[in-house]
Amino acid sequence: MPTTLVVDDDQDFQRVCETCIGSATAMGEHRFIFAHSDEEALKIIQGEDELDIAIVSIDGGNISGMELFKKLEGVRLRVPRIALTGGRDLSSIRKAMNEGAADFLTKPVNADDLMVTVDKVFKDCEARREAWRNEAQLSAIKRELDIAENIQKQILPSIFPSSDHLEISAHLTPAKRMSGDFYDTFDLDDDKIGIAVADVSGKGIPAAFFMAVARTLLRATAMTSPSPAACLSQVNNLLCEHEINSMFVSVFYCVVDTKTWEVTYSNGGHLPPYLVSNDDAKGAIGLEGREGIVLGVQEDMPFENCTCKLGEGDAIFFYTDGVTEAFDRDKNQFSEERLIDYLLENRSLSAHSLSENLFAFVNDFRAGAEQNDDFTSLVLKRF
Repeated sequence: MPTTLVVDDDQDFQRVCETCIGSATAMGEHRFIFAHSDEEALKIIQGEDELDIAIVSIDGGNISGMELFKKLEGVRLRVPRIALTGGRDLSSIRKAMNEGAADFLTKPVNADDLMVTVDKVFKDCEARREAWRNEAQLSAIKRELDIAENIQKQILPSIFPSSDHLEISAHLTPAKRMSGDFYDTFDLDDDKIGIAVADVSGKGIPAAFFMAVARTLLRATAMTSPSPAACLSQVNNLLCEHEINSMFVSVFYCVVDTKTWEVTYSNGGHLPPYLVSNDDAKGAIGLEGREGIVLGVQEDMPFENCTCKLGEGDAIFFYTDGVTEAFDRDKNQFSEERLIDYLLENRSLSAHSLSENLFAFVNDFRAGAEQNDDFTSLVLKRF
């Protein structure tokens, strides 16, 4: 039931309002509350929760007119005000409109004119209130996304295992606010380090939540399963048990022995990393081997362990398809060929520089074209 506060000391206008009490309008039955002074008006507007409109006399008398008009805005900003006047002074009406009046009424006012004006102002203001509500909801969602985005950034490692002979560095830039890609590094014992790079199907919030689940399962399983293949097999079965919105994740997971520099790895449907040799004759070689299925699709699938040796000065470059499948404005793809050329030309760089400079290099290639996929790279380098 729409409620209108009438601030006026004119009994004739009050009687017109009283004839409209309970009138059926597009808004439903109407209710009027009357105040005959500034003090009464301010008391009502502060205590009345369900106030929709205020009709305020700007002519003076027991009502301070424009001064009260301004006060009411300060007390209840989003209650629309209709200026009421018995005169024909257009300057007063114009001043009221400049002070935010939604409309005005000039006396004498008949019941029909009153209800048409009130109905119109109510509808207009309801539309504005709905916009304000939507804006508030969007602001709340944005705040929640900010929190979720910060949480996701915090669960990705920012400090990596290192030694006099080892450097690890990674870069992740999501296509949207949150990423479905992830990387992880963790100590398994005094001599072994686990490294994973993964890409969840889809993008945005659903992919980000699935990413958090997959990362947690992978890290927890790796702590008790020294074999990369066995680890991926267990994580795959765990993800399949829940069938989360038909989502899946590709994962490349390896264990690096920093005593022997042997790397044991298993591939769950992911792009093979490149072993970038310090030997010019060897170049950049993809870490091949049996490529298992992506995780989360089918239970009890086989995964295979493979090994390689990391020589002094060698690096392993891990990445997701957001690197090679970046496009420029002419729809040219960055491609594996450009990636290999970049790795060979920059193999002498540190792990940090190799990873960070690649993002700048791909950005330059895109030349302002939209980033359409998450960009992730991780570099492990032995000195």
